[in-house]
Amino acid sequence: MILIVEGMDNCGKTTLIDNLRKKYFTRAKTIVHHSSSPPKDIKHPDLWESRHYDDLSYTFKELVRYHQYDVILDRFHLGAIVYGAKYRQSDGNLIRAIDKQHFTDNKESALLLLTDTYEGIKSRDDGKSIEQTKEEFDDVRNRFIKAFEASAVPNKLHIEIGTNTIDMVYQLVIEWLIHTESYLDNDDRPSY
Repeated sequence: MILIVEGMDNCGKTTLIDNLRKKYFTRAKTIVHHSSSPPKDIKHPDLWESRHYDDLSYTFKELVRYHQYDVILDRFHLGAIVYGAKYRQSDGNLIRAIDKQHFTDNKESALLLLTDTYEGIKSRDDGKSIEQTKEEFDDVRNRFIKAFEASAVPNKLHIEIGTNTIDMVYQLVIEWLIHTESYLDNDDRPSY
């Protein structure tokens, strides 16, 4: 399975992934990848990102399909759409095309979006958050939700953290993953 975990800073993405890696994705053939921004010295960051996410998407699909890996992505292409628009005025169309190309009808992929209120995120702020004001927060949160809703990934779950504890979020995700994986019957998986 390819599990993409998206959301703003301080929504619990990395903590959730750490717990999933310890308790759910326990096989040796599990990769966790954290995506980041293009290097600062790149002349054409949108082009760099499109190649980067295209190559990674292809590689991860191959690892899942033919080598039986699980891949967990701590922020991926939706973050590129959201933050590219915010910081480089990118329209995100190249990344949306990659989403459509690699994830349409890809039953082995799942997309999880974690969001929270401004107050909730600020209560967990470690001082490294990209967003500082309520207006910035609302803008980025809305962009993530819009990108999530437009994504071609067939198996999607949006969790508004709210009053849920980390353990409650973890349990919701486990139930969703079990339900999602139940759709992947043997006829849908390639033979190895």
